[in-house]
Amino acid sequence: MEVLEIKIEISPNPELTFLLSPAGTYDGFNYYEFTYFGTLYYVYHTPSVAGDWYINETLGTTFGFIANIKGDDSPCPEATLTSPNNWIPTPDVLTLETVCKGGSGIICDIEDRHKKEYKAIKLPKICIDQDRGIKDCCCEYMVLGSTSSDSWKNDLTSAWIKLSDPADGYSFALYKNGALTSYQPTPQPFVNEENAYFVTVNWYEVLVSDGVGCYELKVGYDISGIVSDFVWGAYNLQPYTIQNALKTARIRAEFSGYHEIEGINFTDSGIVSDLRFYGYIGNRQPNMEIDNIIYQNREMKRVIRENLNTYEILTDPSHKCITQPMIDLYLLSENNLFISDYNAHNHDYCIDDLPVIVKESPELTYYDFSRKAKLRCIVEDKFKNKRTYY
Repeated sequence: MEVLEIKIEISPNPELTFLLSPAGTYDGFNYYEFTYFGTLYYVYHTPSVAGDWYINETLGTTFGFIANIKGDDSPCPEATLTSPNNWIPTPDVLTLETVCKGGSGIICDIEDRHKKEYKAIKLPKICIDQDRGIKDCCCEYMVLGSTSSDSWKNDLTSAWIKLSDPADGYSFALYKNGALTSYQPTPQPFVNEENAYFVTVNWYEVLVSDGVGCYELKVGYDISGIVSDFVWGAYNLQPYTIQNALKTARIRAEFSGYHEIEGINFTDSGIVSDLRFYGYIGNRQPNMEIDNIIYQNREMKRVIRENLNTYEILTDPSHKCITQPMIDLYLLSENNLFISDYNAHNHDYCIDDLPVIVKESPELTYYDFSRKAKLRCIVEDKFKNKRTYY
């Protein structure tokens, strides 16, 4: 739909600008109307000797008009007029400019427009615990390193950050007792996410270069001139032994999807990370599906049997640093999930990076007057191939 822009000044009143949509049709053309200092005016087309487009207080008349805009049958009454001239019969001093904008067949003026883009920045969300009077131990992760080729004996930890602009800066640094370690992880870009980077810490390599002890992985950033850093996690590194692994369990996740929480596309980046915690994984239930058939002689025979194994993930009463990433990252965003258990009292000693998938929502049990909570989640076999059939 075409829009008519009118700039009009009738002395002694000042100039006003109107953007007018068609109010209807007259003489087969659109007509427009506007109110200038209390007076309603019409812009319309009607045949006459002097011209065809008029501005008048009465629609359709060619007498007493304040301006004869244009003397042709074009659909656009474009003109620039200044009194006195033969197009403006009234004695008022009047200036007028009309421009048609948009619509089929209408030629629009070149408009002076400027495009400006303002990027919204998003800083990493950092939650620092307040001192509310509860004396509790700091939250740290147990990590184990091993030369073994067995994946469940060596832990990996991945960390990442998303920036707002290629000019922003970032850093990943590993500290031991407050000092930079010899081992420093190598940042890599995400394959399908601009301005996002990650590192994966191989704890066996840290064990070889810097030994056992307490570590901190820090992430620094300079986003749109805002410079800060935060601790990704605190870690207690020990060599893998049965004794060191006792009473722990571990979930390993591979990420390859879009994580809406961080606003990062992990697809094809091949990121793997482990979460070792004090707790237990086991309590397998076969959940056997049974399909039998009765023959004419009333004999029953097996058609198909299938074990749909489920397992329980159970944490000891733990801090938020264990329950939150387990719920909001590992169990929510994994593409492949593997479970391992290292408890002496487990019925099954062969739960070693067993591929599973989440079956039921995690549940938390809270304790009165304690900051700790216990998590329970049911997972099931990733591959449904434990069956027999005719």
